[in-house]
Amino acid sequence: MRLLATLAFVLFTASGFAQSLPQHHLHIVLHPEQHSLEAEDRIILPPDAPRTLDFSLHRNMHPASPDAKIRIAREIPGSLMQEYLVTLPRGSDSFTLIYSGEIFQPPRQDMREARSFESTPGIIAAEGTVLTGDSGWYPGFGDGMLTFSLDIELPQGWRAISQGKRNTAKRGTGSAAQAGLQGHVHWEEGQPQDEIYLIAAPFTEYARNDAGVESLVYLRKDDAALAQRYQDATARYIAMYQRLIGPYPYAKFALVENFWETGYGMPSFTLLGSQVIRLPFIIDTSYPHEILHNWWGNGVYVDYAGGNWSEGLTAYLADHLLQEQKGSGAEFRRSTLQKYADFVSAGRDFPLTQFTSRHSAQTEAVGYGKAMMMFHMLRRKLGDDAFIRTLQNFYRDYRFKRASFADLEQEFSQAAAPKKDIDLKPFFAQWVQRSGAPQLRLVSAHARRAKTGYVLSIDVEQTQPGPAYDLDLPLAVTLAGQENAYSTVIEMKDKQAEFNFSLDAQPLRVDVDPEFDLFRRLDRAEIPPALSQVFGAEKLLIVLPRKAPEDMRAQFLAIAQAWQQQPSRATLIKWDDEVERLPDQGAVWLFGEENRFRGEFQAALMQSGAMLSEGGVWLAREYQRARDALVLTAHIGPAPVAWLTAPDAAMLPILARKLPHYSKFSYAAFSGPESTNLIKGVWPVARSPLAMAVKQQDGSTVEVPRAKLAARESLAR
Repeated sequence: MRLLATLAFVLFTASGFAQSLPQHHLHIVLHPEQHSLEAEDRIILPPDAPRTLDFSLHRNMHPASPDAKIRIAREIPGSLMQEYLVTLPRGSDSFTLIYSGEIFQPPRQDMREARSFESTPGIIAAEGTVLTGDSGWYPGFGDGMLTFSLDIELPQGWRAISQGKRNTAKRGTGSAAQAGLQGHVHWEEGQPQDEIYLIAAPFTEYARNDAGVESLVYLRKDDAALAQRYQDATARYIAMYQRLIGPYPYAKFALVENFWETGYGMPSFTLLGSQVIRLPFIIDTSYPHEILHNWWGNGVYVDYAGGNWSEGLTAYLADHLLQEQKGSGAEFRRSTLQKYADFVSAGRDFPLTQFTSRHSAQTEAVGYGKAMMMFHMLRRKLGDDAFIRTLQNFYRDYRFKRASFADLEQEFSQAAAPKKDIDLKPFFAQWVQRSGAPQLRLVSAHARRAKTGYVLSIDVEQTQPGPAYDLDLPLAVTLAGQENAYSTVIEMKDKQAEFNFSLDAQPLRVDVDPEFDLFRRLDRAEIPPALSQVFGAEKLLIVLPRKAPEDMRAQFLAIAQAWQQQPSRATLIKWDDEVERLPDQGAVWLFGEENRFRGEFQAALMQSGAMLSEGGVWLAREYQRARDALVLTAHIGPAPVAWLTAPDAAMLPILARKLPHYSKFSYAAFSGPESTNLIKGVWPVARSPLAMAVKQQDGSTVEVPRAKLAARESLAR
């Protein structure tokens, strides 16, 4: 929502002071069966607001005012919103709007990505109500901040939630009894917000208080055990992040069950779908991510004009931190880099300054993955203590204000100031403003005897097009007779550089960036076959089995046609008797047990160590194709190929929805009417091009495994 260009109305920028913001005092009566609401909004403007200003509202609302003049500013064809001009009487800094109307936009799938949730700009329905700032359910002034109180009258058995604090002492004076409405709730938030949310449905509510923060759970069916698990997790994660960052910014956090599958984080609550809530891993993966957004994104707001830093920082301090606590940080970073390599080709890349939100695997790989790795590199450069202290200062200085990458640069530069040799301007310039990623090659590694030990010489090259990156290059050297590797970090500023080290023991092996600490484009030899390479391909061939049973053919064709709708790639669908040979370019899906290319795939799969027989496949144990659905990946020549087979046509639509969520895996098996996952995993990488046996002075080399790397502490426990 933007102001008219003719109005120089700039007072709603985020100053951080509630008294300089518009205040909304809303009274809402919901009529779910009619998809409508009735509203009265008493709006108090800042003292220096102009007498005439514009606002936007849903086109169905038709606002009137008893104490101000309202007229249509302009028609917006095809938009849900209508713009109005309001003129206040002289000496007045407030006015009242009265409006009512229908808001009903059923959720729809975003066809830009297979694994995206359905979304809607706003819906009031018998199943529930979901209204955001984009719904136009309250008057929006510009793109600035606001404070509010919200009094809601509801049907009997319904409950409503918004951000902020619930005040049970407040009571409205509307026509609830006449309308057959029994419920009532009042929410208010005095800290600056960038929009107002209203979620309502026939919920069962669970409430408790943990260390001064109200923990709420709203479920569509009674499930006290599930609610308690989420409340325990809420208390655990809020306590961890308060220690790491600073005080939790809201009075409560609520888990709210939606009536379609979503994964949204709002200020002081999260809105998750019924299936999502009940996935066993969500409570320790996506759930802490949504809690943390109350610090980053909903506590410190994003200045989107310079890019969205919030998703990357949240991913680093939630998704990455939880894996780091388990000792799997390096594997998580490798997986993040693999997504970037699989989904972001050179022509589809963009700088972080252009990222606002995720709408595809490509935008996620940059906006979440690259930004996450940037914060990891920043932590490695400054050290844990300075990194944590800067995050705490940033949160303290910008809480309930908008912040940009430039503001982050300023905060981290202050932390780096005592270290005279660290200048963060080039760091932020190359990782935030520049698109692309470095590519590395270990060219050579030689050792020679010296008077007091050995001298190791290594040659490293940056092979990406364009100028060099300034890199802090991690290096691990395996030494003869020593269990632990010698680890160091070298600064690389040029496209090619030679480095020399004096060592006490004989160097046998060199590993560059062994724990994936750098954001870089992985070499293909570092990446095992995975579903992401097929889903992320710009060109895709789907090969269907002509000799499969009719019900299987129909389902395979339906899946192929649905995946063909993804606009980010060119997808061709062929029956197997229409294809002479599999292509060398792009990627391939092979569907079905009867696919005539199964034998060729079976031969390629042996390179990954999997044993595929006539009856099944051995993946830690045997999985039978007559009983289990299988998805396997391999490389046939340079092309990534995935094979999908299922014993029952009814499993295929469920698998089609699930598989994009398994994109980082090389293989998976499923069973039963719900296609329950039995196993998933990644094929091992045989050899990295950034690992090399050291050539000794006599020309010999010795192949040895990499020595042990030092254990690392996680940022938080």
